[in-house]
Amino acid sequence: MIVGISVVEIFLPDSHSLKDKRQAVKKIIDKTRMKFNISMAEFSENNLWQRAKIGFSVVGVKKDHIDMAMENVCNYIESLYIGKVISTNSEIIMLGNDI
Repeated sequence: MIVGISVVEIFLPDSHSLKDKRQAVKKIIDKTRMKFNISMAEFSENNLWQRAKIGFSVVGVKKDHIDMAMENVCNYIESLYIGKVISTNSEIIMLGNDI
């Protein structure tokens, strides 16, 4: 089994309060979850109203598939035009003896 973990840092220029930020992050997470069926959550920068860090994971059996899926998710988040992707950090973990 191969697990891909990624962190996306997003700048939200149209967010002027924590309420605006929560709405934007919820929209990003809901739309991305529906399209890709992945696990996602905001996990950091909770008190900053123009920045968000969202983590997600992808599980599969082929490294190429995981790489492509993580790249597609990052591109999709940016294509929503809700915020600007500042940085991404990804890691792939291989588990088990089948590899």
